[in-house]
Amino acid sequence: MNPPPATLQRPHSGRRQFLKTTAAAVAGSSLLTMLQARQAPAQIKGTSLRILQWSHFVPAYDAWFDGFVKKWGEQNGVKVRIDRIPHLDLPSRFAAELAAGAGHDLIYFVGTILTALYHRSLVDLSDIADRIGNKFGGWIPAARPISVVEGRWHAVPDFYIVAPMLWRRDLFEQERLPAPDTWEQARVAARTLKAKGHPTGIAFSHCNDANLFLRAILFSHGAREADESGQNILIDSKEMREGLRFLKAMFDEGMTPEVFSWDDASDNRFLASGVACWIHDAISAYRSTEDTNPRVFQQTGVALEPQGLPGKRVSIANPNAYAIWKFAKNVPAAKEFLLHLADNWRDSMIGSRGYNMPFVRDAYKKPMPVIGADPKLQVLQDFPDIVAFAGYPGPFTPPIQEIVASFIFPDMCTRVARGQSADDAVNWAVGEYRRVYSKYRRA
Repeated sequence: MNPPPATLQRPHSGRRQFLKTTAAAVAGSSLLTMLQARQAPAQIKGTSLRILQWSHFVPAYDAWFDGFVKKWGEQNGVKVRIDRIPHLDLPSRFAAELAAGAGHDLIYFVGTILTALYHRSLVDLSDIADRIGNKFGGWIPAARPISVVEGRWHAVPDFYIVAPMLWRRDLFEQERLPAPDTWEQARVAARTLKAKGHPTGIAFSHCNDANLFLRAILFSHGAREADESGQNILIDSKEMREGLRFLKAMFDEGMTPEVFSWDDASDNRFLASGVACWIHDAISAYRSTEDTNPRVFQQTGVALEPQGLPGKRVSIANPNAYAIWKFAKNVPAAKEFLLHLADNWRDSMIGSRGYNMPFVRDAYKKPMPVIGADPKLQVLQDFPDIVAFAGYPGPFTPPIQEIVASFIFPDMCTRVARGQSADDAVNWAVGEYRRVYSKYRRA
């Protein structure tokens, strides 16, 4: 807002006018603050809230979140405790808490989304989800599959993690290689640069990255996991077999066997080491390289999900969501915290250094926080239209959630990379999928 034009006044008149204006401004500001600030219900004052969380891959976010939680707790008279454990240990902790009927109030699904598995033991959060969606332009389509079971929201999406191509522009330019806009171009680059001491790598192991990135490559080549209803398995297809053969070629030509034992941070370290010619990973790798190897960081480009078939890009993202146990001791405070966190999605994204991609539509007004201001990261603003989750093109159903937690899909890919035929690997995986699906059909 522009200030009003200056006017000349006598000293006393100016002083009186200044006091009136200042008082009005303070009163107006206080009223505006009162109107805009969300007032938590009085009954949560003097209570405690326990949150089960993961350790974020961008440490700066954990520091931001700790301060954010502390401030909210002080303002609302709530004593908040955050317990962080490795993300791969969360599913076993959920099972233990359910068995005991006691534990944390708020729990956090990371990658392995178990909303459908536990929905009967989770609070219906449809009222919270509706308020957040109505306030911020609605939810993007990817929000519902991880949250809604039998028409009700049993989880509230927090953010998802996209994985662009992170590639060494200097190494590509030295060999006159094009930017990796297709998976075939990425394969050729890996083959060419491995001979120069710069291989690539994608995890063929039991970690979230393997569940995500191997699916992205195969689905971009036309493979599918389940139909739109989520009831019918579609992995037994020509496209799946051709995609697996492509993966095998890319492994043989451009990788080393270390990828069979990679964890979710291995590719981060691989890029930061200066060895990798490209990786397919979240921008946590970009940030860690920025902090530990500025020379490599300066030469790291960020590209859209590569095409498999012409024009087909499918980016399988890592979704995260909050849920509340029905046996939680403080459901009101947990709900209030979720509303407050959603109100501050922008600060959350800034705290994560652009890593946290929101699920609300209004967040995608360009320029987005952090990534909209970084020329190399601006491409991330175009990911929502190609983002999908496990089960593609169907929903994230309970059997798919168990399949993800059991790493059946990466195991199928690993079998081929280690020398088993695509036919045999697919046949094995079909048997595993049917075994899992049959349990839920009996239920």
